[in-house]
Amino acid sequence: MQVRPALAALVGVAGVVLGVVAQHDRDGALNLASAGLMYAAYLVVGLLILRAQPRHLIGRLMVAGGSISGAGSGLLELSWSRLRDQPGDGWAQLGATVGQSGRALGWMLVVLVLPLVFPDGRRAGPRRTARWAWRLALASVVTSLLSGLFGPTQTDLRLTGVRNPLGLPQATQPVFNAVETLFLLMALGTLVLAVVCLVWRWRHSESLDRQRLLWFALAFVLPVLALLASFSDAAGPWLFAVVSLPLPIAIGVACLQHRLYDLDLVVNRSLTYGALSLAIAGLYALTVGGVGAMMRQEGAGWLPWVAAGVVAVSFAPLRDALQRFANRLTYGQWAQPAEVLAATGRRLSDATDVPGLLQVLADELGDGLRIRFVEIRDAAGDLLAVHGEPTDRAETFGLQAYGVPVGVLRVDGRDLRETDRTLVRDVSGQLGAVVHSAALLGSLRTSQERLVLAREEERRRLRRDLHDGLGPALAGLTLQVDTLRHQIRTEQSAADATLLDLRTGIQSTVLDVRRIVEGLRPPALDELGLVEALHQLVRRLEVPAGPEVEVTVDVPERLPAAVEVATYRIVAEAVTNAIKHARARHVGVQVAVPGRCVIVEVCDDGVGSALPRDEGVGLVSMRERSVEIGGSLVVDSSPGRGTRVRAELPTSSAGLSR
Repeated sequence: MQVRPALAALVGVAGVVLGVVAQHDRDGALNLASAGLMYAAYLVVGLLILRAQPRHLIGRLMVAGGSISGAGSGLLELSWSRLRDQPGDGWAQLGATVGQSGRALGWMLVVLVLPLVFPDGRRAGPRRTARWAWRLALASVVTSLLSGLFGPTQTDLRLTGVRNPLGLPQATQPVFNAVETLFLLMALGTLVLAVVCLVWRWRHSESLDRQRLLWFALAFVLPVLALLASFSDAAGPWLFAVVSLPLPIAIGVACLQHRLYDLDLVVNRSLTYGALSLAIAGLYALTVGGVGAMMRQEGAGWLPWVAAGVVAVSFAPLRDALQRFANRLTYGQWAQPAEVLAATGRRLSDATDVPGLLQVLADELGDGLRIRFVEIRDAAGDLLAVHGEPTDRAETFGLQAYGVPVGVLRVDGRDLRETDRTLVRDVSGQLGAVVHSAALLGSLRTSQERLVLAREEERRRLRRDLHDGLGPALAGLTLQVDTLRHQIRTEQSAADATLLDLRTGIQSTVLDVRRIVEGLRPPALDELGLVEALHQLVRRLEVPAGPEVEVTVDVPERLPAAVEVATYRIVAEAVTNAIKHARARHVGVQVAVPGRCVIVEVCDDGVGSALPRDEGVGLVSMRERSVEIGGSLVVDSSPGRGTRVRAELPTSSAGLSR
C-alpha cells in the first residue's frame, strides 16, 4: 500500500475523531459520528482499491474525498467549539472558513467527479457530453471554493454572524449569492451529464461492466430517498450518512470483484417476496376486517385463525403469480419459453413472405428476448436477416431441416444463461424449416429467372434467324417473280396473273415474318441499343398536341436480353398511358443502373387516379414483366399529383448475369 494515501486517510479519520470529541451536544456528536463512519467507509474502500491497483483514479478520488471531508469536518467542529466561547478568535474564524470549504470540496470530488470515471477510472461517454461534464465539474469545484473561502459571510448555518477573515467586503454579498446559485445550476448540470455518460457506458459495455453500473445505481437509491426526506423534520443529517454507506461498498465491489453476483436474480427475488409480503399482509387484514364486519364480530378470537387459513391456502398461488410477473419484468420473454415457441409457431403457420418473415423473427428475438445481436445465414453463408450490431462475443447455433444443415443462427452470448441457450436452441429448431423454405423459394426464383433469360435469348436467336435468313430469302423470291413477270408479260397473261398472286402471297408472308420478329424482340434493341431505342420509341409515341416527354437514360452498353426487353416494354406502356389518359403537360422518363438493378421511372404531372380501380391490362402486363425476372413494380398515383411508375429490374442476380 502506498504511504501517502494511508497518511491522508489517517488525517481524515483523526479529524473526525477530534470533531466528535469537541462536540458539546448529543445530536451534533451523532451527526458527525455518522458522517465520520461514511468518510471511513470511503477511505477504507479507496485504500483497498489502491492496494489492488495503485494508480486507479477511483481509489484516489475516494481517499482524497474522504480525507479532505473528514479533516475539514474536524477542523470546522474544533473551530466552532472555540467560537462558541470566543466569537472574536481570528484563528478559529479562519479554521471554520477552511474547514467548511474542505468538507464541501471532499464531497464534490465524490459526488461530481467520481461518477464521470466509474467504473474503470477512465473518462467515457459521448465526446462532447463528457467534455462538457468535466468542464462543469471543474467549474463547480472552483465556484464552491471561491464562495466558501472569500464570501463575506460563513456558509455554515451555525456560523451566522461570525466574520470570515478571508471574505470580501459585505457589499459583494449579492455577487456571491449569484455565484452560489450558479454553483447549484452547474452542479445539477454535471449530475445530469454524468447520468448521460453512465447510460452511454451501459449501452456500450459488456455484461460485467453492466452489473457494476447496476450496483452503483442501486446504491444511489437510498441516499436519494434520504436526501428528499432530509427536507422535512422526519430525519436528521445522520440518516443521510447512514444510508449512504452502501455506496462506497458498491463502488468497492464493482472495482475489486472480477465476477459480480447475478443482479437480475437479486432484483427478481426482491420483487417477488416484497410483493408477496405486502399481498399477504393485505389479505390477512382484509380477511380479519371484512369477515369480522360481515359477521359483526370484529373482536372474535377465531378471526385470526380464519385469516391464517386463507393466507395458507393463497400463499402458493400468490407466490407463483408474483414470480411469473417478476420473471417477465426482469427477464422479459425469457421467462416464458413456451410463449416464445408458440408465437414463433404461429408466425410460421401464417407466413406468406418467407424472406420477410426471417427478418421479422430476427427482430422479435432481439427485442423480445433482449438480445443485442441476432444474425441468420444460410448454408452458403449468405446473410438472410440481421438485428443489431455484430459483436465478437456471438454464439453460433446450427439450423437443420430434415436432418440436413441449412444454416446458422448467431446471437450475442454475453448475457445468456444456460436456460436461455436452451430456449435459443428450441427456436433454432423452428427456424431451420424457414431457412430451408427460403432456400427452396430462392432456387425456384432462380430457375424462373433462368427460364425467362433462356426464353429471351431464344427469341433473340429466332428473330435473328428469321430476319437474316427467311426474310431475305422471301424478298429474293419476290424479285425473281417480278423478273419472270416482265419476261412473259406479252405472251402469257394468265401466267402473269398467277405470278402476281404469288408475289402478293410472298409479300404477305414477309409482313407476317416481320410482325413475328418484332413481337419476339424489338428490332431497335439490337440495331440501336437500349439508349437510342428508348429515344426512338418516345419520338414515335409523341403527338403534336400532347405532353412534352423528356428522356434520361444512363445504362451500360449491353444488359441481359430479358432486362432490355422488360425495360423497353414498361417504358412503352407507361408513356402510352401518360399520353392517352393522364392529361399531363410533362412526362419524365428516367432509366439508370445505380447498383445491381435497373431503375425505370416514368412520372407525369397529370390528373392522377381519383378513385381506386382494378388495374388495366397495361399495368398487369408491366407488373408481370417485372416479376418474372425477379423485379418489382410500384404505381403511385393520387388525384391532382400525377402518376409515378417505378420498376426495379435485377441485372446481376442468379440467372440474369450475362
